[in-house]
Amino acid sequence: MTGTIVTADSNPVPTIAPARQRCVGRFAPSPTGELHLGSLLAAVGSYLEARRNRGLWCLRIDDLDTARNVPGCTDRILTTLELFGFRWDGPVVRQSDRLPRYREALVDLQRLGRVFACACTRRTLRAQAPTRPAC
Repeated sequence: MTGTIVTADSNPVPTIAPARQRCVGRFAPSPTGELHLGSLLAAVGSYLEARRNRGLWCLRIDDLDTARNVPGCTDRILTTLELFGFRWDGPVVRQSDRLPRYREALVDLQRLGRVFACACTRRTLRAQAPTRPAC
């Protein structure tokens, strides 16, 4: 069975997969600060699972919250991952590079009547959320 991976520039890259669907793991850090132990643990888990299944491990930078992004942080995250021996398959995908694709998907969902308008702020949503028990 063959498949494709679509890169950040929307170019499909052919892949060869076994009879079942190929496993694809990913790690998607936000460039809002340095990687911490919890982030590295999440990366290790997804990396090992993908490799154990002879799958791909992809890296996506979750940079859509531009107000919180720290300049230079993406490069430091990539360097840290490399220093710990991580090797990702394919190019690093930045979510901000995919905004046109996300807009197209939103238009499709709107056309299908699967979207509703909400003008709530994060503060309003947080106030309406159920409380979590203390640890």
